[in-house]
Amino acid sequence: MNSHLSQSLVPKTCPSTARHGWTLRLLAAAGWSGVAIVTLAPSPVAVPERLTVPEPVLLAAVERRAPEPPPDPARTVAKALTDCPNRLSREERWNIARIIQRESIEHGYDPLFITALVQVESGCSATARGGGAIGLTQLLPSTARGVAARAGIPWRGPETLKDPSANVRLGVHYLSELEDMLDCPYRAVAAYNMGPAPVLHMSTRRARRVGYVRKVLDRYEHLRDQYA
Repeated sequence: MNSHLSQSLVPKTCPSTARHGWTLRLLAAAGWSGVAIVTLAPSPVAVPERLTVPEPVLLAAVERRAPEPPPDPARTVAKALTDCPNRLSREERWNIARIIQRESIEHGYDPLFITALVQVESGCSATARGGGAIGLTQLLPSTARGVAARAGIPWRGPETLKDPSANVRLGVHYLSELEDMLDCPYRAVAAYNMGPAPVLHMSTRRARRVGYVRKVLDRYEHLRDQYA
């Protein structure tokens, strides 16, 4: 998902009801309003026709799979991690980059999107704490424990969330669960921050305007511009 824009994208929409097996797909184009959702189901919210995405990216999204990775796919993420509020050593950057790359590809996300989420949530600090949430993806222990049980990820108590590998794995899995539940990436990102309950009856249009959603997607667009 990191090549230049080349092909017109016909309007795509975000479904209003759940569809089994639907996976993400946030494709940034030009500016905040250039985030498009690719799905096979109809919905009332259309993306402006002026948006464009590269043909390989569009094909990958429609087929619900991640694009073919470049020869050293973690390199782009490692470079993007230099743009963190909390400075990381080279070893830390590459460790986190490989984790983000692996989990993103497994769940069908652009690694730079997950990098943006980590930067917004924790500033790339593996020991960050806020409102009870812990680690790179800022999960509450109560939430993470449930995710770990469903995903078969070993859980050793809240300290598990201080491990970058376990934290990113849990965070990406949780985001993927939210998308499956809410059937829309905008609502899923909002629910990641607010919890699922306040988002269940939220329209796609309203979810797109949520401050946290805009912040993550603006950050994603910045990373694509700078490092893709």
